[in-house]
Amino acid sequence: MQSLSLAALASAAAEAPPGAVPSLGTESWYADYELRYRPEDAGAEPVPWRISAWQFQENILDFHHRAGRPPLNAAHFVVMTLPDESQQQILQECPGLLWTATLLVAEARLSAGACLEADSLVRRLWGWMSQSHAAFAAYLQEHSSPWSEEAMRTLLLLAPGWGLEASAHRFLQAQHLCPNTAPRAVLQRCEAARLDVVVAFCREDLSWLMDFADARLWLYSKCPEPDLTALDKLGLPCVTLEQLPNLGMESLAYAAHLERRHEGYAEYTMFLQGEPFQHAPRPLLGDILSAIHAGIYNVPFLHLNVRRFLAGSSLCLRDLYMRLFEAEVPEVFGSYCCSQFVVRSDRLHQSRSFYQRINRILLGEMPLACAQDVKYDPRPGIAISALFEHLWHVIFGEPAVLSVRRSNRELPLFAQLDVGEGELPDFFA
Repeated sequence: MQSLSLAALASAAAEAPPGAVPSLGTESWYADYELRYRPEDAGAEPVPWRISAWQFQENILDFHHRAGRPPLNAAHFVVMTLPDESQQQILQECPGLLWTATLLVAEARLSAGACLEADSLVRRLWGWMSQSHAAFAAYLQEHSSPWSEEAMRTLLLLAPGWGLEASAHRFLQAQHLCPNTAPRAVLQRCEAARLDVVVAFCREDLSWLMDFADARLWLYSKCPEPDLTALDKLGLPCVTLEQLPNLGMESLAYAAHLERRHEGYAEYTMFLQGEPFQHAPRPLLGDILSAIHAGIYNVPFLHLNVRRFLAGSSLCLRDLYMRLFEAEVPEVFGSYCCSQFVVRSDRLHQSRSFYQRINRILLGEMPLACAQDVKYDPRPGIAISALFEHLWHVIFGEPAVLSVRRSNRELPLFAQLDVGEGELPDFFA
């Protein structure tokens, strides 16, 4: 639960350290709100993890035939989380659930260019089917491909009502995403990079950047004399380090980069904090890197984090929007917390003077209607940076209320997997 504190026309504050209390005379609102409740606290039995097969069946058919939301979270739970003995039980009692879930997860892996993983999943599927149906096992022994029309008809007979044929056809159509590219390797020429990675950091361990050896790295230190010993040992080829004042959190680093590298961006730019996986799932970032390398990624803007803000507005946010855009303010804004995203170069289209204006605001050189409640949170410039958390997606061309990843059918399947804490066991844990 996050509380923001502000005084209208006077002060504003952002997410504060634990136990912080807004100053008297300020107004507060919740950037998000979560009620955690255990049934056993009311004398009821604990609620077990549960997947309803009929609900999954309805969702997968809705996905196939009516452009509904894919049941990715449940599919990953069944295929990637459940132990083998539980999968064997499903195989005996409700095989269509396991088979369609496996094909959906395999299709999602193809969307990230992870073709070997997808192939491995499908081989597991054929094994399960052969285990359940001797006729299908005999068919596989006699035919080189399990994807013939005859095999598709066999699938319908094995689990009627589950849309297995539609699942198989979707998987086959997605196989064109399998790239004929060499494995990812250390970048040889910095100017050939397809990805820029912008990192705002202080004293965090940056060894995770080893996964970005084929990208240009732009590191913006918010603390004096950062210790880069561990980073130097990685031997990354394309690293630029610049010092910034300790103001405005990650927002100042992002705005400084956009101004200084204006019109010199790579095809995609990923904006990250020094400890990115506090907010963003590591597998999601890995899939994006793989898809960009494979040449199959084409998303103009993708927020990377898990935690979602409540859609809403405030005086301070409306004031900042007016000063940036000089246009009518949307009724509400909605996005994810904590400012980490990947943006295609055509969306970095604002003028240099626009990014200069953002820098001036973050440096405190332009007056705003709200000022920080430093008694609530003394970190320099965090209140204004927190307001930008609600605006970056708008700056990069998205509507004021950003679509939730799990509901955005324009995203590749891997990016629609959006498991939050307290739902099914987190695939990203």
